[in-house]
Amino acid sequence: MGVKLSYHGFQEFFIAALGWALVLAPYGLATGEFTGFALAQALLFGLGPLLFGVYSNTNDVDGDRRVGRPTVAALTSARGNTVFVIAVSAAELALILAVPALGGPWWFPLALVPTIVARGWQVWLGFALGDILRARMLGIRIHRLTVLTLVLVNLVVIT
Repeated sequence: MGVKLSYHGFQEFFIAALGWALVLAPYGLATGEFTGFALAQALLFGLGPLLFGVYSNTNDVDGDRRVGRPTVAALTSARGNTVFVIAVSAAELALILAVPALGGPWWFPLALVPTIVARGWQVWLGFALGDILRARMLGIRIHRLTVLTLVLVNLVVIT
């Protein structure tokens, strides 16, 4: 039923893009501007669901292949999927570290240390230990922690 966008490719991009739009559109409408700091936070917000979704896709790879759902996990080898997940996790880390250069506070990466450490644990749990579903659940918790941290950071920066 429905459009089934995830069955037409770029499912991972759509998951992240929804998060980006949910942050950038209201921010732009409320402030009338577009800043590097806002963009970085929107990207971080969108990467959260992506980084628990890819673990779900890893777990569901056989079913996705059977029904022709073109996720990265279904289109690549197990190794290729692992590289993709690690690359997205590394991109999140790079973004966190780049925030001060994008107009955010110098201490932003320090505030996100719990996210950084937990992401490392998520990758280890999912791909080194092979516990994909626990890694997925951890990803949901990491996203919640990251969102809470972003809210707190913005309360400090705004006041």
